[in-house]
Amino acid sequence: MQTQTERPVDYARTEPPENTLPGPARRGVYLVVGGVSVVLGVVGIFVPLWPTTCFLLLAGWCFARSSERAERWLHENRLFGRYLSDYRRHGVISARVRTTSVATLWLFIVVSGALLASRLWAVALLLLVAVAVTAHLYSLPTTRVVPAGD
Repeated sequence: MQTQTERPVDYARTEPPENTLPGPARRGVYLVVGGVSVVLGVVGIFVPLWPTTCFLLLAGWCFARSSERAERWLHENRLFGRYLSDYRRHGVISARVRTTSVATLWLFIVVSGALLASRLWAVALLLLVAVAVTAHLYSLPTTRVVPAGD
């Protein structure tokens, strides 16, 4: 059994731990919602304007309440674990991830806008969302400030 310090997230700094484990039905719901959230997050890697990070953060929250093994897998996953952990612990992303995300986002926005050129409202909505996502990504710090205990 793992100790609190071996868990992927330092819950002492992020949120108070729950005193009791949820019942089996509640734990099962958290596990299912977490699994579905991972699938939806992975879909977001490939589908423009489909969110990725929020689904993966939701999965982490659900797994923290249902399965230490699933939570550890999520945060140690070679595809997105490091990025998810950095974002959740410190609110940072790497400059490479930000640049790649923004370039991919705008590539798909331009293609989608060209396909929807006859629907001005759809193009305007795509541009509005792309500007908001770009602003959010550029508002996140890229320099990792590591607290004394990490």
